[in-house]
Amino acid sequence: MTPSFVIWAGCLLGASAVSATSCNADNCLRALFPTQSPAVYSSDAAFCATFTTSPRTATTGFPSKASAACGTAPARYSSACSCRPTFRSTLSTTSQTTTTSSSVTSTTTSSSSSVTTSSTSTLSTSTSSTSTTSSPTATPCVLTGGNPNGDAVKNGGFECGLAPWIATDIANTAHSITSPGDASTYAYEFDQTGPINPTAKQNPASLNQNIPTVNGIPYNLRFRTYFDKCTGNEGFVGVKVNGQPVYTVDACDGTAGVFNDNLVQFFASSDSTNVRFEFLVGENNAVVKIDNVNAYPLH
Repeated sequence: MTPSFVIWAGCLLGASAVSATSCNADNCLRALFPTQSPAVYSSDAAFCATFTTSPRTATTGFPSKASAACGTAPARYSSACSCRPTFRSTLSTTSQTTTTSSSVTSTTTSSSSSVTTSSTSTLSTSTSSTSTTSSPTATPCVLTGGNPNGDAVKNGGFECGLAPWIATDIANTAHSITSPGDASTYAYEFDQTGPINPTAKQNPASLNQNIPTVNGIPYNLRFRTYFDKCTGNEGFVGVKVNGQPVYTVDACDGTAGVFNDNLVQFFASSDSTNVRFEFLVGENNAVVKIDNVNAYPLH
């Protein structure tokens, strides 16, 4: 990893306790509730229902799938449980009406004549049946982040699609929101689909977002990167803050085929900061992913 800036000295982030009722939309939340699936949600919600009934001090008994992101601090799990999504059920009713007809023939014979008359009448009957089905409907995805005093990045886990991120492709590149992500359902994926564009170094494919910040405050920008393979031509991902290059990570800086952690520090110079990822990939059919982007102030 090659940072192109100086880490500011004397700027330490103190640890603080998390209230049992606070809601922090962090990696612990995304690990405990990685999907909007009602089946997965029900088991996670059952854990929260028992976990939050009384103060907890034990550091064991947590869901194994969330241990890497949440650790053993009970407050992290309390925070995730207070942020958990909700579901509502929608009842859909269908009605079916069936009409049947039958014919009744009556014959009347007059005793005073040999004339026989007959009449036919049609009786119509209808029956109706109603069936009711119930299916769970996921609550619409709610964007988290966008807080200059908390996580300034909105939809950093791409669980709500792409917006408000803006993706720019160039010739022979493509992007998509794919599954799985980094201990989550989705991630942003960049694909080099053909020969390298000669102008890629000057105008590379990119992904960017304007985030709210506090002027003069330093921030920690964290994100996870995935490269499908480590080769000499795989290339790298560059990070720019307000148009200035501050960091690069290449395919061989971490382990290929898995997500790796990255940390960038920057000072906010206004109440809005542009964070931009640029994909300078030199190999055809390469796959690069970005996930779990967040930016917290160091104060």
